[in-house]
Amino acid sequence: MNCNCIDKTEAKLREHFDKDPTLKGRIESVECLGTGMTLLGNSLVTTINIPFAIKADAPGFRSSKGRVTPFIASFCPFCGVSTKKEAASV
Repeated sequence: MNCNCIDKTEAKLREHFDKDPTLKGRIESVECLGTGMTLLGNSLVTTINIPFAIKADAPGFRSSKGRVTPFIASFCPFCGVSTKKEAASV
């Protein structure tokens, strides 16, 4: 990612839920579960992964969930900055 929106959002969520009297001082962590690492050229970059379930009457697609395939966001859904390294430096 070319931004720090994930870190900022995790911090904001922690702050928000820490205001709840039943959670105050009890939050151990807040972690975005839709992130991953992708190898681009010689660099390892953080990505936002959005899974999609594809169901079809074909082998590998017939389970109750279908076949789950990852979709990697090209732009940060929070700030709109491109996730591509070369686009960030332009």
